[in-house]
Amino acid sequence: MTLVAGLRAASYGIPSQPVAGVFGSELARVNNWKTIVDPYTGKEVYAIPAIRPDIAVIHVNEIDELGNARLYGTPFWDHPLTRAAKRVLITAEKLVTTDRLREQPELTLVPGFMVEAAAVVPKGAWPGSMHPYYEIDYPAVERYLNDSDDALAAHLAEAPEARR
Repeated sequence: MTLVAGLRAASYGIPSQPVAGVFGSELARVNNWKTIVDPYTGKEVYAIPAIRPDIAVIHVNEIDELGNARLYGTPFWDHPLTRAAKRVLITAEKLVTTDRLREQPELTLVPGFMVEAAAVVPKGAWPGSMHPYYEIDYPAVERYLNDSDDALAAHLAEAPEARR
């Protein structure tokens, strides 16, 4: 929640976003977060500083030729990330027509004017999931986490783009 709060602060153009659920955690001390008093409740909350990434790279279900991007899963992280970042790069499962996106414009997560570059990369979220196309490949994740010298090379050899 603190990461999303920082991204939201940047996307809203404000210096920080208040969060109440951090008390009892070492995160506040480690990150040197400051507290403020909520003017409505009088309770102390943490002010999470704005996080403004230089680049956001997200993977979506569909993109059109204008760069409009649609995501069918939850946009919980992706929405504030794309609004907070200085530059947005998109990878997509497939290219669709602009007319298809116009059928339900409310499902467009990132409008094309915000997208600097895009590429169609089928299975680009692997070994993660891309609802509704494919689920997480847990065996691939477990193989990647293997503590061996060749785990990364084996993972990359197994990746969808290596099989083309």
